[in-house]
Formats: sequence, structure tokens, C-alpha cells
Amino acid sequence: MALTPVVFNDDDEPTQRTVPGQAAPVDAESYTVYRPDQGAPVDEPESAAASMTWSDVTSRTRRVPLVPAWMLSADTRRATVRALANDVGYYAAFHALRGPKYGLKMAFYAPRGAWRIARRALVWAQAEEGNWKLRQHAADHNDAYTWQSLNRTRAKESKPRWMLLGAAGTAACMGGVVLELSGAVPPIGWYAAAAGAVAIAAQAGKPADRPITDRVSNTPKFTKLTAEQVRAALVSLRLAGLTDPAQVDFPSPIHRDGPGWLARVNLPLGMEAVKAIEKRAALSSALRLPVDQVWPSAGPEHAGQLDLWVGYQPASKMGKPRWSLLADNAVTSVFTEAEFASDERQRPVKTTGFARSFLVGGQPGSGKSYAGRSLALAWSLDPTVEFKIAEFKGTGDFLDFEPLCSTYVVGVDDEALRQGGAILAWALAEAERRGKRILAAKKAGLAPEGKVTPELARKPGSGLHPIVIIFDEVHELFGADKDAADAAERLIKRARALGIIVVLLTQIPDKTSLPPNITRCVTNRWCLSVQGQVENDMILGTGAYKRGITGTVYRPVDDSGWGVMTGGRSPVSILSQYPTPQQAASIIARAIALRGGKQPVGTDLPQARDLLADLVAVSGEHGQHWSVAAPALTERWPAAYPSITAEALSDMARALGVPSQGVKISGKVLKGYRRADVAEILAQRAHP
Repeated sequence: MALTPVVFNDDDEPTQRTVPGQAAPVDAESYTVYRPDQGAPVDEPESAAASMTWSDVTSRTRRVPLVPAWMLSADTRRATVRALANDVGYYAAFHALRGPKYGLKMAFYAPRGAWRIARRALVWAQAEEGNWKLRQHAADHNDAYTWQSLNRTRAKESKPRWMLLGAAGTAACMGGVVLELSGAVPPIGWYAAAAGAVAIAAQAGKPADRPITDRVSNTPKFTKLTAEQVRAALVSLRLAGLTDPAQVDFPSPIHRDGPGWLARVNLPLGMEAVKAIEKRAALSSALRLPVDQVWPSAGPEHAGQLDLWVGYQPASKMGKPRWSLLADNAVTSVFTEAEFASDERQRPVKTTGFARSFLVGGQPGSGKSYAGRSLALAWSLDPTVEFKIAEFKGTGDFLDFEPLCSTYVVGVDDEALRQGGAILAWALAEAERRGKRILAAKKAGLAPEGKVTPELARKPGSGLHPIVIIFDEVHELFGADKDAADAAERLIKRARALGIIVVLLTQIPDKTSLPPNITRCVTNRWCLSVQGQVENDMILGTGAYKRGITGTVYRPVDDSGWGVMTGGRSPVSILSQYPTPQQAASIIARAIALRGGKQPVGTDLPQARDLLADLVAVSGEHGQHWSVAAPALTERWPAAYPSITAEALSDMARALGVPSQGVKISGKVLKGYRRADVAEILAQRAHP
């Protein structure tokens, strides 16, 4: 029976309220009384409890997976096999080099071992184990009866043993003769049997404290993560509320997960997993392992669940998994996820390009350029993508992408910086054009969400194909052109829905070279090796370091390519793909082939304009207000001044020496510029 709430009136009497959709109130018995001062009922109705089925009960039970987690993914299977093959190969090579030494030791210990084996066989055959001590005790006490009884027992047990030993020896000799005469065993087989016999004899003859083979490692080796280790490590963190190892609960057994062990634990009630994640260094110290071998993360079920993954070896010593895009038939799309990196468990990390922007930061030697290249290579296999790349390092790190670029800029000179600013100006103008196209497509029902769709992007002549804009060492551009950062911020804000993907790479994360507003606008932030908390939070956002999301654990050069990325479902530590020059050339060649061997021809970049001369052109007799000059510039030269605001125009003009002051035009006094001031600056520039 459905229950409908009843609201009490001022006289504390229930009043019926018509249920929406019903012609008249239902019977009063169908109402449950609700008093605002008492709150709503919280107990489950008895009728609901009575209707619970066996399926409802079992659905709340966590079941152990039928197949181990590491076997469900081809990547984790390959990682496990690689780890096993690596160990087996190393052990084999280690012992093979010491083979002659082992041979000499076995030759020395084998005679003693053969004598010990023969003596043990004779003692066993005579059934003397313990019997001789009892007989000696009877002889010492002149107990002839007991001595004879014990001897008869020994003789009775000894007879079948001698028979078995003799039969075994006879069968071995006859078998050897038959095999030799028949030629069933080649000579190498006899050598192997002899070597095995010598090895067995040497093992029996060596001292207990002197093994024949050398130890592979002289230091304690981490082999398996145990519950005791995890509990002791978590308690050692001294987290408030966690003082007893028994407070740590394991909802599932510790198991192998890729090239390492995964322990999923439930922390005490009210304790968040982030508290333990923040103390990753202390956790690695408690486990006596390198920091990059210990990877805590939030569990999947609730905020108090911690996933502690511990690798077989430090991440810096692990090999890189094969990139799926190296396959000859690999094709990608910016609208679907593409692999560009791998995490600490050797699992592929993927991202889409559409509706995203990227900021990659780190100190020199951290691998920024190759991190950016991994993204660019992934999107290069989308034949609809047009690239515009400007790298202000001057070394040509993206030179092989030039055949895919409609604009490619390299250098740190004034012309290169001017072209970098021109790319931003063009992109803003392109965003304005695309906005109008998408508006028309939305009215036609082709873009229901007001965004570029894969169908529109692939449609010839739509002008909505994806554009990837990459700025390497972008701090050089922002430092030289004060308006570039503002343009980049406006572009990133608008570009997400328009099919324009912006990637910024920088090694100097501070408020001048990387304005905080840009960091706030970027969707994906990738922090590689940085020196401290300030640089880390400039890239990943304020408070990231305190939450345990940090790139300070990585070392430049040694951990090149390692970093932590935010913007996905959760922060993740990743290693960018680092293809060899031959592999990169293969991907670029396939990307060119997918485009029919043609180089993209994009819209020409706008020519550099003289802002001072343009201000004179749009001014009146005495000057102009900024609020009037800005739209006038956009209307006359939309490619050079796309959507420029009055505030931005004022900042640009003041940077050139034009004072901003109150100007009276048509009876209104507003902030603007005087024509005479601009003309004076132009004259001084013409005649210095």
C-alpha cells in the first residue's frame, strides 16, 4: 500500500492533501503521519523486510573473482610473464658464469657425499637406527635376554631391507647394461646422469653452512607482501585513530597484480585513505622499500579504503611495456581514448583529446618534450587532425611532425615568438568562426549539445576538423609577450567544445611564466619531476602536494617521463611512452599515409599589425574610449583582434606606453586614450 505524507495544520490536526494526479484524497489509513519536529520515519517497514528475497541477501556479498585479476588483462599477463622471464634469465646467466667454480666444488664434495650416502644405505639395510643404542644399554646392564630379543628384532627387519637394496642394485645394473647394449640412451644422456649423480653426492657431502651455488643477492629481497607487513607499516604512520594492527581489515586476500602485489585494506571507521596516501614516503620507509616501489591509492568502494600496490622492483628499474600504437593497423580518434602512457602496474593509460586541454610541467631533464610527443603521436593517427606546433626550445624536438603541421615554428628569436602569438590570435579567430558554425549545426539538429561531433569533424568542408596546438617551452612566449598568456587563457576556455586541443609544455612553473588562471582552466595537468611543493602546486593546483599528489618523488633524467596526472577519474602516476626514433618515424609515416601523403594546408596566420597605428585608425578627432575601440578593432581586423576586450586592449596599449585616462567623447567621460598621445609615440618611434 502506497504511503502519502500528511502535513499538520496550526491546530496540530492532520489535514488531507490531494495527491497530484488523483481526483480525490485516498483513505486516511494510507497516510503516514509526519511531524516536522519529529522528523521522517527511518525504520524499514515490516512489509518491506518481509518481501526480502535470497537474491537481495546474496547481492550484498562481495564475491572473490573466478579468475585472478592479473589474468584478466593482456597487459598484466604480459607484465607478469616478462617479470618471470626477467628473473629466470638473470638467474640462468648468473649461475652459468659461475659454472666452472660450481664444477670444482662438486668434484671436491662428491667423494665425501658418495661415502655418506653409501654409509646411510648400509645403516638403513642393517636396521641399526636406534636399535644399537638399546642393545648397548642391555649389554651394559648384563641383560642378555633383552639383548638377544633386540637383535632378533633387528635381524627380522634387516632381511627384507637387504633384499630390497640388493634388488634395486641388481635392477639398476641390469637396466644400465640393457640401455647401453640397445643404444637407447645417447652418450650425452649418460654424461647428464653422471653429472646428476655427482651433484647429488656433492650436495650430501658439502658442509651445511657452505652452499655449492652462490647467492644471487647479498641483501634481503622483498618477495611477498604480507598482512603483517601492511598492518605494521600503517600503524607506524601514527595516524590518529589507528593504533592497533587489528584495526586494519582486509576485504580481499593480498594477491599478485601485474608486476607486484596488491593489498586492499579497510581503515578504521572515519579515517580517510588520503591520510595514508599523503604519507607515502613514510609508508615506503616502514616497508623498507624505495618510494617508487610503493604506490598507495584510494580504493574503489569507499573513502576509507586503501589500495596499496607494491612492485617487485622500483618503477625506475622496470622496463616499459610495448605501445599498442606501434601495431601496423593502429588508428586513433581524438573523440575516443588512445594510449599514451602506462601506470606503475604496467597498465596502459588512455585519454581522449576532444574537450580537453593539457599542461605538462617539470624541471629540465624530466621528459616534458617526450611527454608532449607521446600525446601528439597518439593523435597523429587520426587522419582528420591538423597540427600547429611552436617549440621555443630551438632544438627541433618536434621537427619530424612538420609534414603533419599547417604551421610549424621553431626557435627563440623575435620572429618565432611573433609567430607563436599569431597562432594564438588565429586560434581565437577560428574559435569565433567555429562557434557560429556549431550554432548553425545545432539549429539544424546536427550538434544537439552545442559541441563538435565526430560526424561533423569528419564531414568534408565543415571546417570543424580537430586542431591540435602544441607550445613547447611556452614560458618563453609568455615572458616575451604579455598578451599571449591572456590569449591562451581565453582560447583554453572556449576551445573545449570547438574541437581545438591546446597542449602547453613548460619547465618554469611560476606566476609569471605560467599564470594561475591558465592552470585553473586546463583540464589535464601532468606534473613530472619538480623540486618542491610550490612548483608542484603551480602545475597540479593548490593543495595537491598535501593530498599526496606530487611529482617531487621523481628524479630528473633518471626518472625521465614519470609524473602524476590529474583530470581523469582519479590522479594517477604515469610513465609517458618513449618510442625509439625508428618507432616514432614508423608512426609518423603511417600518419602521413592516412592523410593520403598530403601536408595539411590550414588558414594562413594573420599578419602582424601595428596596434598603435590601428588605434589611430579607429579613434576620433580627440581619441577613443577603450569600450568602443575594442569592438571596432575586432570588426575591422577580426583575425588579428579576435574578441578582444576593453580591459585587454587597455593592458596592451599601456604596455606600449599609451596612458589610460579619462576621455570626453560625445559628452561622456570614460577610460580611453588620446589620439595625440598615440601620435606622439609613433613619431618618436619613427625618429628616435
